[in-house]
Amino acid sequence: MVNVNTAVQGDAHLIQVKRGKTVLIDAGYPEMAQEQLIPFLQTNQIDHLDLVFVTHAHRDHYGGIEPILQAGIKIKEVYFNLPDKKICDQEIPWGCNYEEVLQYHQMLKAHQAKVKSAYPGQAFNLGNQATLRILYAFDGINTPVGTTDINDMSLIIKLEHAQHQYLFTGDLNHTIGDYLAKNSQELAADVLDVPHHGTEGVAPNEFFAQVGAKYALVPSPQGLWCSDRSSRIRNWFQDHDTPVLVNGFSGHVRVEDYGNRLEISTEKEHDSSVCS
Repeated sequence: MVNVNTAVQGDAHLIQVKRGKTVLIDAGYPEMAQEQLIPFLQTNQIDHLDLVFVTHAHRDHYGGIEPILQAGIKIKEVYFNLPDKKICDQEIPWGCNYEEVLQYHQMLKAHQAKVKSAYPGQAFNLGNQATLRILYAFDGINTPVGTTDINDMSLIIKLEHAQHQYLFTGDLNHTIGDYLAKNSQELAADVLDVPHHGTEGVAPNEFFAQVGAKYALVPSPQGLWCSDRSSRIRNWFQDHDTPVLVNGFSGHVRVEDYGNRLEISTEKEHDSSVCS
């Protein structure tokens, strides 16, 4: 989990498979990508991304694509679903920007990236026993719960490697989160990317119980995580003795998977489960 959180929220999750593919799930805001994500990629000598997944059409998840391209980092293939324009326009001026999403699609194509749609059931062989699967990709209209907002169009992605599973959830909200908690048999994971920056409107506690994660990664700035808006999520993980790593406190969070064990390290030392 690359830290693209300072005063504002954002998501960026980098997956590197030894002798395999390099994948980015979300890219944060442009400014934070410029300050944090791109230097991280350059320091680690990453000059291309084989696959990029944009979980949904909010700028704190796709905005960093532009500075990535400007930095000369090649994106080979990107999965970025166009939102329904009517639903998107309901969020003007604070949320979804349909025209900007179209511009990003064109920008990617101009840089020779293949722009594709994500749909449930897609599987990607990343090499070295690692597989990434799209579990869910709701379109906001034809869903089992009726019309939803943009957040509930978030791709739900599972990474599997050897004995371990990782669940990436974008900004999954309560409506679809509740449906999945009651109906999905695929949520179990060792490591959870906590949805919607761990704040209000997020999936219900039953969703977290179904995942049963051993570690929770929260892409959130300090102020948001320690606010009343995040109290339910903080309390749930604390009550279940689940280690929580918030990159607003810990900086970049690295999870190394050795097949039979996980090793987790952080850029900064801080007990982010305690807000003082």
